Amino acid sequence: MRKSIITIVCLCTAIALFAQESDANTETKTGKKDYSYLLPQAGDFALVVDASPFLEYVADLLNFSGGNPATAPVFQSFRANIMGKYFFNSTSALRLRLEADVNNANEANYVRDDEKFLLENDASQVVSDLWKHKNSNFEIGGGYEKRIGFRRMQGYIGGEVFLGYGKLTDTYTYGNPISQTNPVPSSFNFNGNINGGVRTLYSKQNSTFIYGLRGIVGVDIFLMPNLAIGGEIAFEARGTKGGTIYTTTEEWETYQVSTKENLASPGNSSFTIDAIPITSLSISIFF
Repeated sequence: MRKSIITIVCLCTAIALFAQESDANTETKTGKKDYSYLLPQAGDFALVVDASPFLEYVADLLNFSGGNPATAPVFQSFRANIMGKYFFNSTSALRLRLEADVNNANEANYVRDDEKFLLENDASQVVSDLWKHKNSNFEIGGGYEKRIGFRRMQGYIGGEVFLGYGKLTDTYTYGNPISQTNPVPSSFNFNGNINGGVRTLYSKQNSTFIYGLRGIVGVDIFLMPNLAIGGEIAFEARGTKGGTIYTTTEEWETYQVSTKENLASPGNSSFTIDAIPITSLSISIFF
């Protein structure tokens, strides 16, 4: 918290000093300062990125973080999104936002080698069980914003609609096979994948449908003709329609290993209305 506050104070001070020096050369013949050259013009495009990693890196370099070593910035798009804007004029623009979140992870754990234990009474030997998790979500949104400004600052309000989908799969492999002599082998329970003698081999959720509306309030401070810094907050109504969930399981039945496909869930739905707070400062680059 202390690092964030100091960083924002330093940033605001730098903006004020920059603006004061720049404003000295923007007076018109009437004595009024002219800021129109800073503002976006008709036909301009803007790319919006997240500035917080860079600001935190600078704070670490300046030792605002209590002696923690500086970590090189990893830039992510604004609120984990890629956002572009097209300006009809200096006060109105179209917005296009794309979000792609792909998370693939593997987890392995050792369990006792049942064959070695049963045949040789050796409990020190192990085999590994593996869990592969794949989760992907994609979202696209489009909308409009209207701006009103004072000098080098523009506040804006707007709205957008968005659609998206997500998919989820989990795959499990086991080092100890199920057999007649070992119908309930030693297995690692990653996240409820083991239920007595039944082991999950595969779990899949069909596509989850995402839809919603956003009302947006934001601000930009223009440092120079092609650069602005700012942020925004969104009031969001979001709905999801979860896809059906299927699992494939294995167990020992009578004389053989039985593999079954099961309908685990018909899918869940949700609808939420929430305010998404400002999570970072943004940099808008105009071209």
